[in-house]
Amino acid sequence: MKENCFEAIPGIIELDDEHAATCSGGVAFTGSNDPDVILYRDVAFGGSNPLAVNASTNDGLRYVGDNFNDLTSSFVIIRGTWNFYRDADFGVSQGTFGPGVYSSLPGGIPNDSISSLFRVA
Repeated sequence: MKENCFEAIPGIIELDDEHAATCSGGVAFTGSNDPDVILYRDVAFGGSNPLAVNASTNDGLRYVGDNFNDLTSSFVIIRGTWNFYRDADFGVSQGTFGPGVYSSLPGGIPNDSISSLFRVA
């Protein structure tokens, strides 16, 4: 992908979020209108202000922020395969999950225990 990053400049073609993250060096970001993952504070996608996350493969969010640290209860993975972690900076893996709708935390992940996430594919 990186070899095509600058091909967008001459024609001023907009890059989608995934390609933009790849071209920028793979920095994960939040707040996109086209997220890869959406975290929710409550089960069944409840709670105010869900957290929208984007990252290219082999990149992730080292810390979900004070508003979501140990508060996530459900999530939706729109694209990619993601590893979720109990601690910030990708410490203590809790499982790897692909696209899907998770109305509660899957695979034995304790409720309110996610602090970081990393895109593996």
